[in-house]
Amino acid sequence: MQAADWIAITFGTVSVAAAGFSLSQARTARTQALAAIEANELTRQQIAREDARERQAAAEADASAVREAQKVLFEFSGGGGGTITVTIINNSSRTIHDVELLNVRATTPGPWCDWSVNKNIPGGPRVNTHRSVVESRGDMTVATWLLDAQGAHVLLLPDAVNAEARFCDADGQWWQTTDEGGPIRVSPPSP
Repeated sequence: MQAADWIAITFGTVSVAAAGFSLSQARTARTQALAAIEANELTRQQIAREDARERQAAAEADASAVREAQKVLFEFSGGGGGTITVTIINNSSRTIHDVELLNVRATTPGPWCDWSVNKNIPGGPRVNTHRSVVESRGDMTVATWLLDAQGAHVLLLPDAVNAEARFCDADGQWWQTTDEGGPIRVSPPSP
């Protein structure tokens, strides 16, 4: 055999070995690519589960906040001289803040067009329409009058009234509520 034959055999052997090595590397690369795809899919599934848990926790927190806001209720009593006493009751297990009586109105037809605080009650909490804090199981009472179109106090009391109040819950969410409907989230009042 001549040197050229030996060189050809050597190159042939090296070529076959290189091809075998290349095939082995291709198989390894394919295996690694499949493993990476599987790992990516597992990661996507894990992220999706975490997102679902976070959404569920947020929905539960939201439902809890609504349930607590629904526990802020009104009581009304009529008194002499046309006074309607409005009591905002916090039956929630948490303190509410910046509680404000926004409106009192008759729900039956009559001369009543507006409302005001009863000016005949001197000072004290019954003439304030705003309170900084109402503790859990506490209340806030305001003595009010209903007024006619000219702004005069009407002595006649309606059969029924409705009130509207705004407050901030313990989590800093603002709510507005009436005794006719449930609470709704609102923006904080302007300073």
